[in-house]
Amino acid sequence: MRSDLKLSPGDASPGQPPPAIADDESRVASRLADAIFEHRIPPGTKLPEADLCRIFGVSRGVVRKVLSRLAGDQLLDLVPNRGAFVAKPSIDETRDVFEVRRILETGVVRALARRTRQARHPVQPWIDDLRQQIAAERDANRVGDTPRYIRLSGQFHLDLAAVTGNAALLAHLKRLIAQTSLMVALYDLPGTNACSFHEHLEIVAAIEAGEYDDAERLMDEHLAGCERQLRLGDEVQRVDLERVFRTANP
Repeated sequence: MRSDLKLSPGDASPGQPPPAIADDESRVASRLADAIFEHRIPPGTKLPEADLCRIFGVSRGVVRKVLSRLAGDQLLDLVPNRGAFVAKPSIDETRDVFEVRRILETGVVRALARRTRQARHPVQPWIDDLRQQIAAERDANRVGDTPRYIRLSGQFHLDLAAVTGNAALLAHLKRLIAQTSLMVALYDLPGTNACSFHEHLEIVAAIEAGEYDDAERLMDEHLAGCERQLRLGDEVQRVDLERVFRTANP
């Protein structure tokens, strides 16, 4: 929760970092998280503290707090005596996270569709906001701006959750979507976009029409489709036997 109270550097509350340090922590955490979400830092990458201090011009204390914060969000793994690494979730963890997202997000769209059906004014202001968000996704995809497209695709799901007004739900979903971004970076098939803006449009249309069964089904199919585009070990591996044995000794 944000406060309108402004503190001078000497007015920090006991146990709280001075505003300038807190700003540095937020800035570095945001930059690192964005780079992870946009797949510019692959899973498993080591993040040396000294390098981060030099790149961002901050102290080692700031960097350590940022790394601890991102580890709490499960974006990083902190390995004793080795350092910080971008998290590299397993296949089982990936399946679990997608299952939780399906459970939560089908409930979100069902609740929103019920809300629009029961509303006196069927056209809700947030519907227009969602359509503008999807239009921005479409534009990013059209021009090949993959980092922006990835960020906007995830934001669509967060915006839906935000409309519910449930802060606990939104905070939990933020962590899940952050994890999903890592999983897509690790397991996606080359040349695919795991999150389709076309499907986002269909979901919004069902919500706007108050068709809660359709909205729930479309979201479930959407997330299941995102998971199917990942290489999670179930696909049949095609082997060119001629190539395998071409150089083998008789």
